[in-house]
Amino acid sequence: MSVYVRLRVASEAYAIPVEHVTQVAPIGEVTAVPGSSATMLGVRNLRGQILPVIDLALLLGIPRTAPPAHLLVAEAGGRQAGFAIDEVSEVGGLEDPTEETASDLLMGAALAGGDLIGVIDVPRVFDSLEETKR
Repeated sequence: MSVYVRLRVASEAYAIPVEHVTQVAPIGEVTAVPGSSATMLGVRNLRGQILPVIDLALLLGIPRTAPPAHLLVAEAGGRQAGFAIDEVSEVGGLEDPTEETASDLLMGAALAGGDLIGVIDVPRVFDSLEETKR
């Protein structure tokens, strides 16, 4: 069992390993960047640091019914970005993913309390974002 930050993106439950999460903040003011990919909502100044803000719902192919409310700041391998999410539900233990998923951006899925929770592979998300820039 590992420690994860559990979150909601649109109507779906996900988790991110806690070691990849640096903070959670309100979405705040996001400035659009002309010519950026569709998944990039823009940039946000968070405590003097300019962060790219990524629409996690769009990246994962989930239809969004309301604007995201929070920014989850994630990092891996010296790369950092804010993921636009709906809410953080808890931080705690979760079984390691054992269920396979169709998405390359997930390590897999785990069952918890009757919910199937997709476990986001943060380094792979950053790799995919760099590939879309090329």
